[in-house]
Amino acid sequence: MKKILYNANIVTEDQVVHGSLVLDGELIQEVIPSSQSEETVSGENTVDLKGAFILPGLIDIHSDMIEMLVQPRSTAFMEIGAALESAERELAACGITTIFHSIAMYRSGSWDAKECRKADCVRKLAEEIKKIQNRPHMIHNRFHLRYELDNLECYDQALKMMEEGCVNLLSVMDHRPGQGQYKDLNIYRRHLPADQRSISEAEFQKLLEIERTKPMVEGEAYDRLLKEAARLSIPVASHDDDTPEKIRKNKADGILISEFPITMETAKEAAQAGLYAMAGAPNILLGKSHSGNLRAEDAIREGCISILCSDYYPQALLRAVFYLKNKGILTLPAACRLVSLNPAKAVGISEDTGSITPGKRADFLVISEEQERPYLKSVFTSGNYVMKNEYYRKGRDRQWESF
Repeated sequence: MKKILYNANIVTEDQVVHGSLVLDGELIQEVIPSSQSEETVSGENTVDLKGAFILPGLIDIHSDMIEMLVQPRSTAFMEIGAALESAERELAACGITTIFHSIAMYRSGSWDAKECRKADCVRKLAEEIKKIQNRPHMIHNRFHLRYELDNLECYDQALKMMEEGCVNLLSVMDHRPGQGQYKDLNIYRRHLPADQRSISEAEFQKLLEIERTKPMVEGEAYDRLLKEAARLSIPVASHDDDTPEKIRKNKADGILISEFPITMETAKEAAQAGLYAMAGAPNILLGKSHSGNLRAEDAIREGCISILCSDYYPQALLRAVFYLKNKGILTLPAACRLVSLNPAKAVGISEDTGSITPGKRADFLVISEEQERPYLKSVFTSGNYVMKNEYYRKGRDRQWESF
């Protein structure tokens, strides 16, 4: 059944078009500029958007918010299916129509190995995400396996999960101190568990030696992991790259995404090498990295960043888009590409979604803007009306205004 949303400002890949969006079932059929439409639009399946924006649905390829829903407290472990259903509602309310739930898989004994990051839970979550598309759901759910390279004990499990079709994106991580995210050892110390932050300098040096010399997945084992991903068409991301040399090696290894480059020099190398360099949207809103590393706004101004993700805070994505527009840093279409078309290209789904383009899936948002703040009116996933928000306005006969 066809539906027409008219009198809208439609954000396409490279421009904002005032006109109508025509849907045919799950797909976008046509974008019709007002200048080309001579007839008055009316009928049962038409909606006047009164000048609101239509944006492509947000595609978030790195979000670990599911961890807090699975394990909200250290001793509280919730049912995974219920956690995913709760995540869908929260993510849709943030304008996210495609999510790559990003779960780190840590080895036993790692100081950051919460229960939800242990092998058994990671496997169950991946399996549940694979199943959710065959039952009622609100958004498109995918699984991003964050594999820590010191996790030798789960190497075979990672390969098996990939072979079984449970992994839609793989990132390879190295959180050893003295490089990557923890190039600054003071930052590393502050991230240790509370009971270890006050250890003596001698004890800290001993810990550093243990961490720096522990066995890692490398050499042939590392090559096999990447080759299996390539064979199965699973995109691969590196994590916390801190030197141009790492970028060059990653490109040679077939890695196309650089998550959270640590320095401007590294981000520039990634962009010049044709990699998708990704930053966190919370970094934009905070004006800094929570780990003291690269400031995302600076890298965007330099043209180095091609993807924004929510990282740990889904509410940041839509706000970051309008922040970049309203500060004159990017046009609205360019800002939208960071959270829609570019991530779609990076993970190989851009033929299906990622932009307001005829023939693509009708994943989009209806947004109004007041005082440089976006208000999410409604969310469409595959042409289905999955969420509607209403906002109360004081002084208007105490009525609820439907945006």
